[in-house]
Amino acid sequence: MTPVLHSVTPAHARLLAGMHKICFVEWWDARAMGGLLAMPGAGGLVASLPGDAGADGKEEGGRDAEVAPAGFILWRVAGDEAEVLTLLVLPPYRRTGLGVRLLEGALSRVRGEGAQSFFLEVAADNEPAKALYSAQGFERVGLRPRYYRNSIDALIMKRTL
Repeated sequence: MTPVLHSVTPAHARLLAGMHKICFVEWWDARAMGGLLAMPGAGGLVASLPGDAGADGKEEGGRDAEVAPAGFILWRVAGDEAEVLTLLVLPPYRRTGLGVRLLEGALSRVRGEGAQSFFLEVAADNEPAKALYSAQGFERVGLRPRYYRNSIDALIMKRTL
């Protein structure tokens, strides 16, 4: 299945909040999502996949397949810097390359908005995310001790664009 990336708007806040709640212990509600998306320089992409579709994009019986949201990324650009606010892939779609597609889409967008560097934070114990970011050219540039729940450190990573 090939994901389709769509730009997000504040109208997507409820959908994004529901997905965030599935993936994070400390999740952002619809109000928080709407606020983030309304900030100057904020942007995002949501990845959709056809649900239960065959090669022709149709379900059994010939109906058009439903489109299922599978992940999203939010970012903010300020001057020549951008930062990932959040990135997630719903559990059934992990390890499919969807995180890479979302990150590549975001990198392209923020570069187009004039960003020369892209920052993010990741929990020090989140090995899959750290591997994804390292493979995409992000390097560790800092540490926030005990930033997350259970005193987990946050690694600050940067990619020069």
